[in-house]
Amino acid sequence: MRRSNVATLVYLLVVFASGAVVGGFANRLWMAKTVNATVNAPHSRAELRKQYIQDMRSRLHLTDAQVTELQQIMDATGQHMHEMHKTIEDEHIRKVVAMLDDRQKAEYAKMREEREKHRQEPGKK
Repeated sequence: MRRSNVATLVYLLVVFASGAVVGGFANRLWMAKTVNATVNAPHSRAELRKQYIQDMRSRLHLTDAQVTELQQIMDATGQHMHEMHKTIEDEHIRKVVAMLDDRQKAEYAKMREEREKHRQEPGKK
């Protein structure tokens, strides 16, 4: 019986150790893939737009006229999205102000001014 208990303990340790090794390798592979994907990804809207147009041009074999039209579509869509975002933001502000008392409204206005100044700083979005 003694030998059976020792053998069982050894087997459990081997299984545990092999699981730790496999888990370590899997984590390392996953992290490497995630880091590479992040490094190679475009970082700004301009880069995203350029990459999108390049992908559309190469995969769909767009003509120069089609690329120009695609750029116009993207400009119009971007403007529409900006307008929708502004409308939603204005509605949000209106609803928040409606629920606040006068003291809170003054502080909220101050908070919004600070946020707007922060947005206007170079390098900030």
